[in-house]
Amino acid sequence: MKIKPDGQVVAGHTLYWLLFFLFDWLATSGKVGRMDSGILLREAAINFVSAAALAYSSIFWFRANWFRERYSRLLFGIVAFIILAGLLKHSLKTAFIYIPLLGTHAADVASWLNYWKLRYVLGSIVSPVLQAGIVVMAYFFSLWTRQQRQVEQAKREKVEAELELLKSQVEPHFIFNTLNNIYYLAQNKHPKTGEMIYRLAQLLSFMLYDSRKSLIPLEKELDYIRDYVNLERIRYGDKLDVSINVYGSLEDALAPPLLFLPLVENAFKHGIAPVGKGWIRIDLSRRNGVLTCKVENSVPDTPAKPQPKKEASGLGLSNLANRLQALFPGRHELKVLQEKTSFLSVLSIPL
Repeated sequence: MKIKPDGQVVAGHTLYWLLFFLFDWLATSGKVGRMDSGILLREAAINFVSAAALAYSSIFWFRANWFRERYSRLLFGIVAFIILAGLLKHSLKTAFIYIPLLGTHAADVASWLNYWKLRYVLGSIVSPVLQAGIVVMAYFFSLWTRQQRQVEQAKREKVEAELELLKSQVEPHFIFNTLNNIYYLAQNKHPKTGEMIYRLAQLLSFMLYDSRKSLIPLEKELDYIRDYVNLERIRYGDKLDVSINVYGSLEDALAPPLLFLPLVENAFKHGIAPVGKGWIRIDLSRRNGVLTCKVENSVPDTPAKPQPKKEASGLGLSNLANRLQALFPGRHELKVLQEKTSFLSVLSIPL
């Protein structure tokens, strides 16, 4: 897994090590009375080199082994790097600080052999771990947050792909139903066949442009439903009684396209089509940030003939349920109520 550092990461690491070096250098200023400033500068530089070497060697070793699941090798290498960083620090301090001090400050400095006692060596091993720990933890946190962003991005892309697939299924389903209606009128040489084709062209224009957007004005969606109802009115004439009622202002309301049409289509398909007459009531209401669409239709006294299984019965409602789960997981409600003389669908979504 390759993770390229961006400019902010590089700047953050540079600033950390600069502050680390300056603080370490200035924190030893109390020794100036016994040691010259050049030695203090060397000590700060040695601390910086050992800590930085441990930090970035550990990060490199982690990237080289963790993602390949070489956990034993990873653990062994980190322990080895800690020991080597401590020995590097101890060796550099011996060569550049303690041996030179033996010639000028013998009374203040133990012999370099005495400095290599176990307790001093362990101190040199532990200190780079603490000093490099901040950088290593910052790297792990950055890696984790970046992976989380990638996971979330992958989820969003998956949901978007699913939504596009569902939309692509909704449109042919709608076109198929409408073309069937036009075919019915053409077979009966209905004088309004041409008008129906024109209205279908208007609806296809809506699908081509507006339905591709993630959100559209709810007023436009409502106009789309009205056009669809008018298409059906041409087909059924006086046998059809449809009312559309809006409660509350929808002027600034936005919603994903094509969410309510499946409810209306279902009402026509199962409430009107079997007998060619009936009533449908469509209510849209907005309250406390929630939009509710109720579609109620009459149920024919004589049930419709069962369709062959190969037909896409219920495809519209099935797609609607899938889209709602993708768009509003746990934040929507879709209920249906079957009565003897009517069928009610209620959909509520947050605005």
